[in-house]
Amino acid sequence: MNRFFDIPGDLSRQLAPWELRAEGKPPTAALFRLAEAIRFRSDIAGGVIVVPVGYLSDLASIPRALWNLLSPDDPRICLGAWVHDLLYQFVGKVTLEDGTVTALSRDQCDHILAFEAMPDLGADGFHQSAVYSALKYFGDRWP
Repeated sequence: MNRFFDIPGDLSRQLAPWELRAEGKPPTAALFRLAEAIRFRSDIAGGVIVVPVGYLSDLASIPRALWNLLSPDDPRICLGAWVHDLLYQFVGKVTLEDGTVTALSRDQCDHILAFEAMPDLGADGFHQSAVYSALKYFGDRWP
């Protein structure tokens, strides 16, 4: 079962410095705009999470010192990072594709990325556990 509905590949475009300024962001930021919606089936959320076209993300917020382990645009985390950023932005409250509203804890959001999304993207158990541990201790974007 593919939780990502067989997405064909990279669905985003990095914003240019002038686009970042127009968004009120620093021109040196690395932000990406989603060109096609991402549909992700989550057992934890109880349905399909949809990341909409036009959504902005910095993808995986992995410190540069750890990029030898996993970089922010690594295919083993990249698509899952879109879903995780959406969940964090809305503090775990998300409307599923069928209209159901669900409220997830931070830990559930982190589990969705590490243990639902990453396995589908080819990540091994070591990388899944490393990402989950990092989120548990450093996931400071959660309000």
